[in-house]
Amino acid sequence: MRRLVVALVLVLALVSLAVVLSGCGGGAKTETAAPAAAPAASTPEAAPAPAVLTSLSDNEPEVFQVFPSGPGIPSEVSELVDSKQPTLIYFYDASQNSSKETRKIIDAVLKANRGLVELVAYDIGKYVNSDAADTVALDEDFAADATYQKSIELARVLGVSYTPYIVITDSQGYITWKFKGLAEKDFLEREVLRAAN
Repeated sequence: MRRLVVALVLVLALVSLAVVLSGCGGGAKTETAAPAAAPAASTPEAAPAPAVLTSLSDNEPEVFQVFPSGPGIPSEVSELVDSKQPTLIYFYDASQNSSKETRKIIDAVLKANRGLVELVAYDIGKYVNSDAADTVALDEDFAADATYQKSIELARVLGVSYTPYIVITDSQGYITWKFKGLAEKDFLEREVLRAAN
């Protein structure tokens, strides 16, 4: 939005300058200044479209990298990636409203595009507690939950630092999209379709 405002102010300044110069320089310069201002005025109208289309999915840097491998990767994920099955990996905290809303969006997108992408979901907030002073601690029960420990290791390897968090892999085993926070349905659907192609 700031870019649009700055561009608009710049165009208005150029138009004002053209009007002032045309008043000082005679009739020949008036014809030259008017066409120069018209193309500049159309530039701000074209600029917002790409910014609007990319702003929501750019909260994580654009990514296209091979999915990591190794003993820290849960078998249900590594088997899907190795078999070249497009996969949506969803990290969430069941106590968060944004995680619940994102899950509804994921379910709607996957239902509309049935069979294109497999879903693997991990509640990484399962054993996390915080007190009134916002001190975060893990319940002792997490040590006995091997699945949870693997999901935390996968989250660490993928750079997950926020929930909800989505990672999508394509049919070649590459990570094609990462997104943190409440996902927008149109962007998620676009990325699911892209991963499946």
